[in-house]
Amino acid sequence: MKIMHELPLSLMEYSSEWCDGEYCLPIFMDKYPKYKEFFLDARKQGRFIIMDNSLFEGYHHTIPDLLEKIHLIEPDIFIVPDEWNDSIITAKNAKYWKQLSLPERTNLMVVMQGKTVNEIHLLYQTCLDLGYTHFAFNHSSIVYQELGGSENSLANQSVGRVMLIEYLKSQDMIKDYHYIHLLGASTPQEFTYYRDNHPNLINSVDTSNPIIVGALGQRYSDMGLLTKPSNKIEEFMEKDLAPQLEDIIFNVNKFKKFCNG
Repeated sequence: MKIMHELPLSLMEYSSEWCDGEYCLPIFMDKYPKYKEFFLDARKQGRFIIMDNSLFEGYHHTIPDLLEKIHLIEPDIFIVPDEWNDSIITAKNAKYWKQLSLPERTNLMVVMQGKTVNEIHLLYQTCLDLGYTHFAFNHSSIVYQELGGSENSLANQSVGRVMLIEYLKSQDMIKDYHYIHLLGASTPQEFTYYRDNHPNLINSVDTSNPIIVGALGQRYSDMGLLTKPSNKIEEFMEKDLAPQLEDIIFNVNKFKKFCNG
């Protein structure tokens, strides 16, 4: 499983050591010149790059803006604009983006959005029919609360994503040649399930969780986390995190073990 961490500016120098590729949030390319230069350099170095669409950051780019950034960075994967828990809009966007001219190396990926398992099942099939082979699962779908079935929403997010992926696998929707990406982490211990039961199923994951938890002066336990900070990575983007570096490195290494042993 490739691991990618969203990193603040002060820690981007560690990316090649901590990460198996780069995860680009295009909203930051305009805000922070150093961030943009980092990804231009990463492309020159031949690093594997996934570019998001900034939905989790609460921003909707225009299509021309996204196309400009895609052609500039030439990511290996671009995540098609999706809509929270809305399979219909996400499917329409997936169809539209298939018609656009993109760099030869760039594959399109669709996030599995929907309010029910059946909606996500139908979206997956729709995208298959459109020719998609790259699929992503976010960490906080409304569907996970029903699947998890407990009063702990954080636990439901982790268990629910596992159950949804297992269901789609059992229905022969997820093929061996599909690229499966996990967007974010509610708890790091979720990844031990894929590690122990489906070591070749998940191709990659991106998360700022180890970074943020460490930046707050906390370390993962052997069991992972029971609570999750609400902070987002932009809060730390321009901060000097040298005082928290040991805690961050501890969490980064611990997360690798949760994912890959």
